[in-house]
Formats: sequence, structure tokens, C-alpha cells
Amino acid sequence: MYSLLIVDDEYYAVEAMLHAVDWKGIGIDHLYTAMSADEARSVLINSEVDIMICDIEMPEEDGLSLQIWVQQHAAQVETIFLTGHAEFSYAQKAIQLHSFDYLLKPIASASLMETVKRALEKRMQNLEFTKLTKTYEAYAKEDQSWKPKRMTRFWKDLCSSRYPMNEAKIKELKLIYHVDIDPGTFILPILFRVEEWLRKFPDQDLDIMEFGLCNAAEEFVLNGSMGDAIADQRGYVLVLLYASEPLPQFPDPLELTCKDYMARCTTYLSCRLSCYIGEWTLLTNMPESYRKLKQVHRHNVAGSDGVQYMRPSLEKQASTSELIPLPWASDISLLMETGKIKEVLYKADELIDWIEDHKNGSAEHLQSYYHAMLHSIYPLLHKNGISLYRIYPAEEPLETEVTRSLAALREWAHDLISRAGLLLHPDGEDTHSVVEQVCLYIDARLEYDLGREEIAEFARFHPAYLSRLFKKETGISLSDYILQARIKKAQELLLNSNATVTEIASKAGYVNYTHFTKMFKKYTGLTPQQYRRQNGNKTDQKRTL
Repeated sequence: MYSLLIVDDEYYAVEAMLHAVDWKGIGIDHLYTAMSADEARSVLINSEVDIMICDIEMPEEDGLSLQIWVQQHAAQVETIFLTGHAEFSYAQKAIQLHSFDYLLKPIASASLMETVKRALEKRMQNLEFTKLTKTYEAYAKEDQSWKPKRMTRFWKDLCSSRYPMNEAKIKELKLIYHVDIDPGTFILPILFRVEEWLRKFPDQDLDIMEFGLCNAAEEFVLNGSMGDAIADQRGYVLVLLYASEPLPQFPDPLELTCKDYMARCTTYLSCRLSCYIGEWTLLTNMPESYRKLKQVHRHNVAGSDGVQYMRPSLEKQASTSELIPLPWASDISLLMETGKIKEVLYKADELIDWIEDHKNGSAEHLQSYYHAMLHSIYPLLHKNGISLYRIYPAEEPLETEVTRSLAALREWAHDLISRAGLLLHPDGEDTHSVVEQVCLYIDARLEYDLGREEIAEFARFHPAYLSRLFKKETGISLSDYILQARIKKAQELLLNSNATVTEIASKAGYVNYTHFTKMFKKYTGLTPQQYRRQNGNKTDQKRTL
């Protein structure tokens, strides 16, 4: 309820006012009295007072002086002044000090009660207004705390569209996320990408670090300009500058600002960033503009930490880039199987270096490398009864993360090769004998023209010595082993594939079909066609020629 303070230096005046009105009847629950300004201040400091009835003329300190203090320390109090003199200067001063009313003594009880009731009504209105203000401030504060999330969802939904946005769709998104952006606003997208974390962070800490990246982008890149900074997806920060009209396309200050932000992130947030500045565009064109901007990032295969601009001819350049040479792919499996892990790592690095030095290197090169490496190692693991779960017990790295830059691809390749090497050769490298390695090499390259010098180079032996060693341990010569291996492969293909005999001859390393048939009959006593018919093709029968 409400409280009232009566201030008057005359005891009988105070007593008269205490008993002149049914205070509880009008809503006053607590009554306080004071005989001086000092006593009144003490009450106001220690109690919650709503209405103060105060005599202006008091000996030591008048009521007007007390009201000045009230305005500074208890502004919620509604003051009603009393005086025995109808002096205009008193009334004028009371009004200036924002008092509620000014009454002349003697005062009728009814008049006093009505004045206090009006003061209570004003006090109630003020309290209601204060309550509404606090409620509004709480909602505004909560809305402000949710703004980054709403803006993030708005831009994600807008930019994820595969088609140009129309005004109706934009209006719908703005209503959903309570976003107030004029459709005529021009937007400059700037994409920052974490190319490398310079320290290892747990996943939960990465969320905090990326929150820090957004805050830092808002502070140092936007720097008070109109715009937003949002975390698009793991490792990406999208900064959006707003303007009523497009600004110059390549503003040097903006580039310097981006470089300063990137340097700060390296120093304080332990990450290396790349930066891609787009072109000024309208809301309706943002999906296409953002797609092109991410394409600029995809083609930054070196993971450069500089600032790059959108290139209009990027798609045309990408389509004409030189294909990646992958002659090493078949060798990877052989080197892995024979335990030459160091050579596998060397070859893996050799090709990444080629991509890095190649001017037309693109994201397609990284993806080709990634799949070639998998196709070289995974079948070998299956062949040896090793499940992929043993390679990655927790979670296999995503292709999008592996191929985001050459540095990430190199790190992944070394990790995969090392993991596979430990599973295939738990006792260490080169666990196969020289002759075993030679046999594996021959088996893996039967479709090629194999010569003694090539095989000796692989085994790092003199050709003559290798021939003697091979015959001593196997009982047959190198050339006979190659012939037998080719016939054996042809037999497997005849029984387990629908390939024609001509195709099988080629896969077994024979260019001349007649010579293949002659050698096959020499070792098996049957022509390839007879062998397939007599032993029963395990697949659908087809014409062999």
C-alpha cells in the first residue's frame, strides 16, 4: 500500500492533520511525522514514502530547501506544500521544484483529503508506468540477446536458397525473424574462413572461439558501420556491410581493416584466416552472390591467408583447369602392402607440392587427390580383413573439411597413411622379404609391360642379382613367374567376370590376342573359350569375341 509523511515544526498542526482524515480509508497504510527538515530526511532515507505534506515556513530549514534534497534523493515522492502566507513567490518556487500542489492554512479536512487522493492517483500512475517500463526493458533486453541468433537464422535461410529471392519470400523471412532491413539496402558480403587452428581445441571450446571470432568481426570490421557479423557454419564468419547505395568496389581501407582483423585473430584467437570480399548486391540477389563468394574460397586451394576478391570469370577458369595427374595411385597400394610407408608419404607430398606449384590448381584437384587416396588404401584394408572402424574409431573426417585447403589435405593424407601403415604392418616397415615385395609388385602391375630392369629398380637390386635371388627362393625365373601370374589372373577373370576374352587379354598384359590364346593353352591345355565353358562362368554367359 502507500505511505504518508507529515512535516511541520508545530506539534499541534501535525496532530491535527493526523486525525483530520481517515487515511486508511483513502489507501494510506503507513503514517510518518517529522518536526524538522533533518527529521524528514532521516525518515525518507530509512522508509519508502509516497506522499509528503510539508510546511514551507520552518525555523532552521524551510520546506523549499527540503524539496530540493527530495528531488535529488527521493524523486518518487509527491510533495504537497502548506503555508500560512499567500505569497506568489512561494507558489512560484514550489511549482519550479515540481511539487504536486500548494495549499494555504488553515486547511479544511475535505480539501486536504481530496488533494492527497489526487496525489495518490498520480503516484499510482507513476508506479504503473515504471512497472511497464521495466517490463519493456526486460523484453527489449531479452530481444537484444536473441538478435544475433535471429539474424544468423535469417541470413542462413536467405543465403541457402538455390534460387533468387523475391520480395514476398524476403518479407516472410523478415516477419519470422523480426528483422528490419529495407529491401532496397545494398549489401557487401565478406567471408572469413578458418584455414587452420594454431592450437588444438575441444569441440565445446571451438564454439566459444567462433563466438569470439564473430564478436571481433563486429568490433574491428564493422567498427560502428551498419551491418551484421554471423557464424555461418563451422569455421566460417560472414560479415555483411549495409549501405543505401554501392560504395567503390575495392576500397583499400576495407582491405586493410580485414587484414588487421585477421592478424588480431591469429594473435589472440590462435587461428589463421582467409578472407573473400564479394560485390555489392541487393537482398534478392544474396543467394547467388554468396554462392559465388564461397566458390572463390573453394578455388583458394593453397589456403592463402590474404584477402581475395570475387572473380567474375571464375567458373569459366575452373572448367578449363588442367586435370590432375594420378599415375601414382596404383603405386600407393603396392607400396602400402609392401610396407614402404615412408615412400608412400613421400609420394603423397610430391603430388600435393605439384598442386601447390600449379597455377591452375583448383578445388577439383583436391577432391581428385582425396578420392584417389581412398581408392588406393581402403581396398587394401578390406583385402587384409581390416575394417574402416579400426582406422577411425570415433569419426571419419568429412570430405568438405579435408579438401578445404592443401594444408588440411596434406595433414589428412599423412594421418590416413600412418594409421593404415600401423594396422597393415604392426611390426614396422618392410616386413615382407625382397622376393615377397617383388611378387606383390608384379601382381599389382600385370596389365603393364614389365621388364627386369623396372622390377630391379623397385627392389633396389642389380637386375642379375635379383634374378638369381628370385629363382633361388621361388624355384622359377622372373619371366616364368610373370607368365604364370598373368595366366592365373586371366583364369580368375574368365570365371568371375563378363568381360570378353579380348578385354581379359588386355587386363592380363597381352596386347596380341593370338599370343595370349597360345600362351593360355600352353599352360592350361585349353583355349580361353574352352576354359570358360568347361569350368562354368560364374556370371552371365556372353560372347567371348
